[in-house]
Amino acid sequence: MHHFASVAVVDEHGRVLMQERDEHAPVYPDMWGLPGGRLEDGESFAEGAVRELEEETSLVVGVDELTSLGRVRFHSDPCGGTDTYELFATYAEVADADVTCGEGRQMVFVDRESLFDRPLLTAARMQLPDLLDSDDYRARFGGLTSRRFASVGLVGSGGALLMQERDDNPILDPGRWGLPGGHLDDGEPFLDGAVRELAEETGVSVPHEALTLVAEARVDHTDVYGSHDRMRFFVAPTGLDDADIECREGRQMVFVDAATVAELPLTRSASAVVPDFLHSDLYARLAT
Repeated sequence: MHHFASVAVVDEHGRVLMQERDEHAPVYPDMWGLPGGRLEDGESFAEGAVRELEEETSLVVGVDELTSLGRVRFHSDPCGGTDTYELFATYAEVADADVTCGEGRQMVFVDRESLFDRPLLTAARMQLPDLLDSDDYRARFGGLTSRRFASVGLVGSGGALLMQERDDNPILDPGRWGLPGGHLDDGEPFLDGAVRELAEETGVSVPHEALTLVAEARVDHTDVYGSHDRMRFFVAPTGLDDADIECREGRQMVFVDAATVAELPLTRSASAVVPDFLHSDLYARLAT
């Protein structure tokens, strides 16, 4: 497991400092993320955040100028393990001219409205909504907290994926195929919601530590809720089969062969995460 610190530098207009990686990056070239990097031995997350920010941008802040927005642990396919990131925010009257691009192709401030209009690193896809949803950011620049959802992919024998065929009643994606999961309660952590929703919809109880977070998606629900909403996707292997699953919601809840999944009409949230997962090294390991 590796530990990383990321820093969201926010200017007086609510813009966020972002780094475009170049073709020389060892993993994820040409993608966008926040300044930050891997911790050195014995270094705290906050100390690493201060050091990495200065190395990559020339901006100097003190530990006391950083606000922690929490840690997230997720699977990183290229590294083959689970990484932990802590996100820090700092607010400053700075502009592009004050920033030196010490790493990557460019380091620029990006408007909130266009943050997601670029290929983002997995960490950034999780961290940017945490920033925009934070009390401090919304107090300064407005905005509503996101609707949040959690989904679970149970990988069964031969790599079959547990899928739910929705009936005609839901206001979101009726008749399509999605994953067990649903809307989180107010203040409920994503992982808690994933465990709860899986049990409510299938009768399957899994311990928290059995689930691995692999992705966060920004799902377009503007036609129903007028918003783009957050969904985190967790996965786990299982020895269960169809006979062990209770379909408590939807038309049916069954394990579907991976090749067949690609032919199904998927929900928006499933479309955002399932295809990439089925082509990942993690899925290959879980499917064996």
